[in-house]
Amino acid sequence: MPRHRLRWIALGATAVALACAAALAIWWPSEAELARRAGDAATERLGVPVKVGQLHWSLFPSPRVELRDVRTEQEAPLSAERLSAGVRWGDLLHRRLALTDLQLENATIPQASLSEFQVRPTDDGAESSLPFTLAPIPVERADWQGVRWIGRNGRTLVYAGSAEFDTAWRPRQAWLERTGAPVPTRMAITREGAEDRWRADVSAGGRTEQGTLRLQEINGRYRVTGAIDFTGVDVEGVMAAFERRAVVAGKASGHTDLIAEGADPAEAVQALHTRTRFTVARARLLTFDLERAVKTVGTQRGGTTQLDSLEGVVRTEADRGGTIVRYSDLKATSGVLTATGDAVLQNRRVSGHVAVDLVDGVVGIPLEFGGTMDDTTLTLPPAALAGAAVGTAVAPGVGTAIGARIGETLRRIFGDDEPEVPPPKRPAPRR
Repeated sequence: MPRHRLRWIALGATAVALACAAALAIWWPSEAELARRAGDAATERLGVPVKVGQLHWSLFPSPRVELRDVRTEQEAPLSAERLSAGVRWGDLLHRRLALTDLQLENATIPQASLSEFQVRPTDDGAESSLPFTLAPIPVERADWQGVRWIGRNGRTLVYAGSAEFDTAWRPRQAWLERTGAPVPTRMAITREGAEDRWRADVSAGGRTEQGTLRLQEINGRYRVTGAIDFTGVDVEGVMAAFERRAVVAGKASGHTDLIAEGADPAEAVQALHTRTRFTVARARLLTFDLERAVKTVGTQRGGTTQLDSLEGVVRTEADRGGTIVRYSDLKATSGVLTATGDAVLQNRRVSGHVAVDLVDGVVGIPLEFGGTMDDTTLTLPPAALAGAAVGTAVAPGVGTAIGARIGETLRRIFGDDEPEVPPPKRPAPRR
């Protein structure tokens, strides 16, 4: 073929390519338009306004979409500095939605704002209008770092983690770590074959223990159960990892069970309950001096108490107003003193009662405590205080304790006030 003819063919092909590129540029929306459409789609799905600052996409070496400065329009917005996802050419050409990886960086998630979400159900036929079908494994791997969780009380905790998924959103393996914790605090799970059962390796308080997790679907609802035994866990270390002030110092041993149930995994997590039976040898109370509280008939505040032993049961339950922690069957020994009682803790406010025996099971002083974790108070109920005064007149020392116990016992027998928040609060004293 003559050379000049080849030149004209090349020029013609170039012109056609340029014309196609120009037409594609006119037809294909700009990145700004795609960012707006992505925000509108998220708004429709989540039920709250969503804005996407920037959207970038590329096709080579493999298709990828990156979103930047994503945030909800709420009083306390959810935000993400960067959200990136990749797909394979084969899935894209077959119009199959399957992400090879999903990356989330520097996100902020206020717990209080999640309750404003009204997630649109997926069974309303909306999926059929999409140009893609959902793959059996929609996301193969997800990674996140710098994710700041803001609790209802304003406490901010930073997390990092990763998960690899099987079908039906079952994690094949995953890990979650408390970034910046003073001691390593991490949980890693590994699926056992194809069963809905996982081995859990939990590192906290200077120890790594192994437990189990199990997922069940019962009548269309999800139920997650788990169990773990632990030995020699530093209580202060665990609390410090989540920026909480410990009430007790020492090494704890015991057993924890957890259960969560809901219509979907997210609802199940929000309904999480745990129960832990524990013992702490050579424990130390960090909020008050028990012996001085007894000697001053409940007027002493602050201080610490060295204990020979501490045991009890602690239950936690998720609540819109903040996690509720209930302590029951508490028993502490310190020299000649034995104390038993229970308590409720929520949003750093504590309430409960304790009976302090000078001679185990024979002579005791009833005390009520309340206030905050930073300023816990121990007081005698009015009836017990009156009894203590009578006891002092009869016989100093032990007479005070006997009088206090008698005064409180008489109030319980003849009083008819109802408990304010059962359990474990005692009836309010009659005025």
